[in-house]
Parts: sequence; C-alpha cells; structure tokens
Amino acid sequence: MAVPNDIHEAKNTLSRRLLGKNIRSLSTLQTLSSTRSVTLLENIRTSTIHAVGVGRKIVNGKETSDLAVRLYVARKIPPSLLPKRALLPKSIEGIPTDVLESPPAFISGACTDNRKKRQRPLVAGISVAHEDVTAGTLAYFCRSTKKGDDPESVFILSNNHVFANVNVGKKGDAISQPGPVDGGTEQDDVATLHRFVRIKLGGKSENAVDAAIGELLPDTKYQAKLCKIGKLKGVMSGTEGLTVCKHGRTTGYTEGKVTDELYDALVGMRHEDPNAAALFTNQLRLEVVSPYQAIGLGGDSGSLVVAKKEKRAVGLYFAGPENGQYGIANPIDKVLELLEVELL
Repeated sequence: MAVPNDIHEAKNTLSRRLLGKNIRSLSTLQTLSSTRSVTLLENIRTSTIHAVGVGRKIVNGKETSDLAVRLYVARKIPPSLLPKRALLPKSIEGIPTDVLESPPAFISGACTDNRKKRQRPLVAGISVAHEDVTAGTLAYFCRSTKKGDDPESVFILSNNHVFANVNVGKKGDAISQPGPVDGGTEQDDVATLHRFVRIKLGGKSENAVDAAIGELLPDTKYQAKLCKIGKLKGVMSGTEGLTVCKHGRTTGYTEGKVTDELYDALVGMRHEDPNAAALFTNQLRLEVVSPYQAIGLGGDSGSLVVAKKEKRAVGLYFAGPENGQYGIANPIDKVLELLEVELL
C-alpha cells in the first residue's frame, strides 16, 4: 500500500503535536492499560496516547477499506473526564482519525525462559547478547559496505539494546551465543561489537532504528539461514496488510500482519525506568495472527521480520507490550542504510 502524501503529512502533524506531551507518563500508561481503576481514571488529565500510525479505519470492530490516521491510547478515557485541550481530534486536515486502545511498548528485555542453547554453527533466530545484556535474538548475517571495513568479514545483526546495551557498549565488547541469561560465558563468545546506531533518549528527538552489528570471531562457524524459515531471498518493503513471520529466542516461530507502515511511537528503553523513553518514527506495527498467542515477547528483540510468502526481510523487531499482542519493527531498508551493511 502506497500511503498518499496528504495522509502521511496529517500523521506527521498529529505525531508532532501529541506524542511529546506523554514522555513522562509511560509508566502511568502501562498501569492504565492493565487496570480498570476508576480512581486512577479520574486523576488522568491528559489523553493516554503513546503512538500514531496509518492503517485501515475500524468501524464496529471490523476493518474497512478506508485509510485513517490511527491514534493508539493506553485507555479510552470518557470525554467527560478530560479537559477540552486533551480531547483527540476526529479528523486532521480532512483526514479521519481512528482511536484504538493498545498498551504502550517497551524494548523486549529477556525473560527467564532458558530453552535457547548454544548452537554451532550459528544460525539466525537464536539467543545472543552483549556481555552485559540478558539475551536477545540474532537477526541475520551481513557484510559491511562501509569504506575501511574488511569486505570479507562477516557480521551479525541485532538491536542496539541487545548488542550495545542502549548506547553503553564499546567497540570490541564481547557478544556471546547464547546470551548470558541463557548460560552464555566467555567460552561462548562468537563476536565483538563493531558499531551501532546511537539511540536518542528523552522522547524529543526522532529515531529511525534500534540496530547494531557484531563482527564474527575468525573461528566462528555459521550458516546463513533463519530457523524454520530458511535462507532469505532478499529484502522488500513492509506494506500494510502484508503477512510476516519471525523466529525469536523466546517465542520461536510466529506470524503476524503489518497494520501500520508509518508508525510513530514512544518506546520505553529501560525496564527499570519506564519513563526513559525514545521516539521512533515511520516504523512497522505488527499484530499477531491466529493461532499464535504473541508476535514477540521478552528476548525476541533483534528478530528479523520476513514476508512469509516472499521470504524477503522487511524489518528488525525491537519492541512491544508485555502481552505480545503487537510488535514494532524498524524498516529493514533503513537498518541496512544506517549501519552500511547488506544481508548475505
């Protein structure tokens, strides 16, 4: 689906206008999404919006053919409880809006599921992480196109928060497979951190990707394929309605569909500090499809999102709510551009 320019601009206008106001309230929004406390609702004096996207308008629970700017809120607050300045618009520049209830997203930290083990040769879709991170997922294998890098070196791709611990990591830091929470030690090191795209925290500056690469150690054997999916056939754009799949460290193989392809969201970057937010723009929003229970959970960060039929990469999964009902992925073309790499 090619999004018309007027809808794209309307989305950008609302995103700039609404998202910055909720930077300090992600922890409250997380609580709101899982409680029915009347007292808490009565104390809310702003909208509970945390994301803006573009997708099909939903009427009476059914998806229509009409495009709308979608406003995602942690809870729909009765208009009578909100001051007029906090009411969300029914349209913007002649484009209809659609208010949808959905919990806010946080980066997918590791859970306590230890079913991911050491695997040699390496394949994509398994447990991996920086030495000071719990665990995430190895997305795929790549080569660098950046001047000065060895064109013959092989790199592994994942998120900044998996390989670089949200900007804290240094070039040369150890990356192990499996990740530390899954039992990985120095004897399991497979790569060293090579570079990452810095994440701008605070919620004011825009981010395009949560991405990093590690350079494989010389003796590390690998196979350029993805668990239960196989070898990639290239890359493509993730468009609204596309059926996708992924294989991650925690949930393994799951399927979903792209619901929004220009998704702007405030994302919590530190589980110990829910108010440490970063604004990500023009992302892919994915919703799980039956019979799967979640598109991704803690530990699935870094999973490569693949068009199911075409077997082409479309995104890099990095965040979602605790229940996994939806996920957020960086468009793969932007990941490859900013890291200056190409997939094998």
